[in-house]
Amino acid sequence: MPSTQDLARLRKFFVDHAPSCVHKPEGMLKYRYTTPTYAVKAGDDDNAAVAERSLTGHYLQMYDWDACFFSQAAHLTGHADFKGLGVDVVANFLSLKEANGHIPRTISPGKVWDAGDQCKPFLAQTLLAEHNRTSKNAGAENLESVGHYLDDLDCYLKFFQRERKSKWNLYHWRNVLESGVDDNLALIAPREAAQSEDESVGKFPDGSILAVDLSSYIAREFICFADLCAAFGRHQLEAEYREQAKVLIASIEENLWNDKLSMYCGYNPQDATIVELRSWTGLTPMLMGLSKPDRIEKILRDNILNSEHFLRPWGITSHAVSEPLANQQRRGLYGRAIVSNWQGPVWILPNALVVRALNANGFKKDAREISARVVKTLLHSLDKYNTLYENYDAETGAGLWASQFMSWNILALELIQTLES
Repeated sequence: MPSTQDLARLRKFFVDHAPSCVHKPEGMLKYRYTTPTYAVKAGDDDNAAVAERSLTGHYLQMYDWDACFFSQAAHLTGHADFKGLGVDVVANFLSLKEANGHIPRTISPGKVWDAGDQCKPFLAQTLLAEHNRTSKNAGAENLESVGHYLDDLDCYLKFFQRERKSKWNLYHWRNVLESGVDDNLALIAPREAAQSEDESVGKFPDGSILAVDLSSYIAREFICFADLCAAFGRHQLEAEYREQAKVLIASIEENLWNDKLSMYCGYNPQDATIVELRSWTGLTPMLMGLSKPDRIEKILRDNILNSEHFLRPWGITSHAVSEPLANQQRRGLYGRAIVSNWQGPVWILPNALVVRALNANGFKKDAREISARVVKTLLHSLDKYNTLYENYDAETGAGLWASQFMSWNILALELIQTLES
């Protein structure tokens, strides 16, 4: 276990560097906003054809789930200036909502990036977390500032229902990039190529696979939105979304559970096949608090806490090491460089979500063990590189890409709390 001094040193790193990820209102961003990379100038590449993220790994824009998860943990730094940051993050995205509910997932002061992709469904979750954390002491003004976003959130969530829902009442991404898990094999669903084919054929069904992760995120988003509606007396809207969440969760359990792997798998409607492989996104029904108790036990025993699959020396892997295509490289399956690699390396986000789930389900000892491995990874990064990275080699702890990466790495403050409890 990391020492008390080491935990204090890691906490101090976040206290010192997190403020540089929060920026004053500028351009089209009318509220405070965040960027994943610390100590950079936000939006400095707005006039460039290619974003800095592709060249140096520096992220100069605000990204949907990066900003949401950062704002969920930023208060743990103790900075008074971070109060209400989650509301500002959500307000920025909602201010760019189109009439049909579409909200871009990547924004900066002077430009919308990744055009056409929808902002991932974490806005209601972030707003509810902020509301629950502050409403007891904030008074009526804070309540009103949260409550008047409900209609916009309703419009935003109905976009998913119109544009991303299948006839099975399960959801698909527009493409693998919209998912944020940029080269996730569970969405690419690779097949053996014919002798005459290469990557130019592009037979990857990433825009149609009924995705475990998106379906789970939306189910949790429906629940959180219903909770917000209840808090502000919007009971008809609350009932509508509670029912939709119930139906969606039942569909996930009925259609996406895989007994063979003891986890959830996507479904490819193009050829009516199950995408039977172990990616961390197949754990998301449990991570979002949706799974049946008996399935939680199976997921933990057979996958998360199993060193043959996800549990490695430096944390939980993004892709099971038992899978034939698992790797620790920076290149994706397409014929193009995808430096945001989810095919094996350790990322802090899934690890933090695993620890949240373990704590919520009473597996305190296991939560501490995984927290210790991840904290060790970040301390090693600071000692060896004097920076934090976006992801890490699961076997060696080496930083793989994107230095100066803050984003959801700040969720390590929750892991420190787990170790100190």
